[in-house]
Amino acid sequence: MSAVSVQDALVVLLCLAAAAVLKWRQWKAAYPDLVIEQIFLYPIKGLRPLSVQRAELAPLGFKYDRRFVLTSPAEDGSSACHLAATYPSHALLRQSIDYDSLTLTITAPSGESFTTPLQPSTDGLVAAKVELHQSPVVAYDLGDEAAGFFTTHSDGQATRLMYLDEAASANRKVLGSMSDGKEKGIAFQDCASYMIASSASLAAFSAALGRDMPILPLRPNIVVGPARSRGLEPWVEDFWAELRVAGKVTFRLTSNCVRCISLNIDYATGKRLEGKGLPLQTLAKDRRVDSGSYSPVFGRYGFSNDVGNAVSVGDQVAVTKLNKERTVFRWPGMA
Repeated sequence: MSAVSVQDALVVLLCLAAAAVLKWRQWKAAYPDLVIEQIFLYPIKGLRPLSVQRAELAPLGFKYDRRFVLTSPAEDGSSACHLAATYPSHALLRQSIDYDSLTLTITAPSGESFTTPLQPSTDGLVAAKVELHQSPVVAYDLGDEAAGFFTTHSDGQATRLMYLDEAASANRKVLGSMSDGKEKGIAFQDCASYMIASSASLAAFSAALGRDMPILPLRPNIVVGPARSRGLEPWVEDFWAELRVAGKVTFRLTSNCVRCISLNIDYATGKRLEGKGLPLQTLAKDRRVDSGSYSPVFGRYGFSNDVGNAVSVGDQVAVTKLNKERTVFRWPGMA
């Protein structure tokens, strides 16, 4: 073989090797080696979450996640659900679970507290329709003691604590493009049973903000990160369609999570941040990437039918399906 032909062959081999490395890097960016870094539960919607090491999957999301909601009378005579965006002071109410007694305790900054069973008996309780984001459900009023505590800690607004009994109530329906036809409904989550976020995207958000962005205002159920020190690019989760956790639990990701003014809540003070360079406005500069909404995107909504299984911090996570294009967020009345 001539020197020229050997040289040409080496060039071809080098080009093929470079192409293979590039393709491998692209594949690893799309299918990175991940682990669960954090898990959060929100027993009462809109309050500060619990950080837990392990969570069991139930038909409507993690067991004990958002089975309670606070409501107040609306001007039209209906009941309006308390949302984090409208009651920022709820960020100061701390929730804790006693798994031995299966009770939930909510503690105010003053030290005053209220305790309820995680799965209270609905015998004798008043049932009422609760409508959240145009998806109604029948829930149960937990009575005047609960109402007194939460009215005191809801800026004086008359407030009732409502409970969704999965055994007795029809589930809230999943509306719009969120549904894939396989979900069993939702509890008092906004749009889906689970919200999954990426620590790499949180780091990119923090860099754009110029300071650490806390995870709490983003309200994920699961935060995933790279299994190694590197290997996860920010925002690649926009295209994730399915995750497999610990080889046994599958999460189907159906929609990007669009964001609202609740990102601007300071969880240390229970007040909205003011001034320039606020989180929501910062995120909106580059993350208005969903054609179905003008709101910026952070995280993915999803569902799982692997009821009875559990996931834990440190579990291995595999990206098992990708979408070729970003999904489009559509839910009636939400933008």
